Amino acid sequence: MMNSTSPTLSICVATRNRPDDLIRCLNSLTLLEQIEFEILVIDDASEVPIVDRVFQGIDPALVDRVQVFRHEQNKGVPATRNELAERAQAPYLLILDDDAQLLRADSVYAALTVLKTSSDVGAVALSQSDETGKLLPGQPTPAEYRCYTATFIGYGHLLRRELFIELGGYREMFAAYYEEPELCKRMLDRGFYVVYLPDASVIHYQSPIGRSNLVALKNGCRNKCFAAIYNEPLPMMVLSIPLRILLYTYKHWAYCRQHKIESEFGADWIIRELRQNFPALWRDRRALKWSTYYKWHKIKQAPAYQLAE
Repeated sequence: MMNSTSPTLSICVATRNRPDDLIRCLNSLTLLEQIEFEILVIDDASEVPIVDRVFQGIDPALVDRVQVFRHEQNKGVPATRNELAERAQAPYLLILDDDAQLLRADSVYAALTVLKTSSDVGAVALSQSDETGKLLPGQPTPAEYRCYTATFIGYGHLLRRELFIELGGYREMFAAYYEEPELCKRMLDRGFYVVYLPDASVIHYQSPIGRSNLVALKNGCRNKCFAAIYNEPLPMMVLSIPLRILLYTYKHWAYCRQHKIESEFGADWIIRELRQNFPALWRDRRALKWSTYYKWHKIKQAPAYQLAE
């Protein structure tokens, strides 16, 4: 396939310390034979720079399509994906985790068809599977049919680039965890929905490198509290933050007890994070409509989606 100055799709991959996973991910993109695409990779301060290894390991057919950039200091997934979107040239973005890979090209083509034919869809969530195509636990929604869903998951999804940029992308203060649902709520507030395609899968290996259940637990609670300050109507915010901290206190205690560890990331840590960051959070606060939260909860019932005619 010839290179194009106007690609249909920008494939964006943030990576850190997973060069083998990244090369496997990139090589799977040779499946895309029917569209013009570019590949953008940002090495988010890997301990050993990966650029040379990438170009040595990828399929020669991809070399002219790939651009690799590097951060000298770790910026986190939200900031890195925001930069990838800014650098992209295509109207649609395929965001992949570096430990994911395409299972088949039809998954991407189906998602692009949704975005091209349904003007009120802002993102398409792909399902995650093993190498055989068997769906894994932890999908965007448990539905087995094409449906609207509240959020996508970062391992594999497609976005409208223009909308993503207009919304300001992900909240970079989050660093990691809960950035996708928070973005989807802002998207919904603007009248754009997320569609889930369970028959459009990507393989997700879920590499343990850089993953921690404790980090997911603590950052998840902190970022939900941050999102409440950014987005929730004031009465909701005042109620939801204490409830989230109470729930986190129990979950953190249970986790530490189960794993027989001590942790400095209890409720006091959440409160310190809120106190320290509150001025910046409040400055950027733009409360969403009450109706948005009503629609968000209705969408969790996974109403069926059909292609626009």
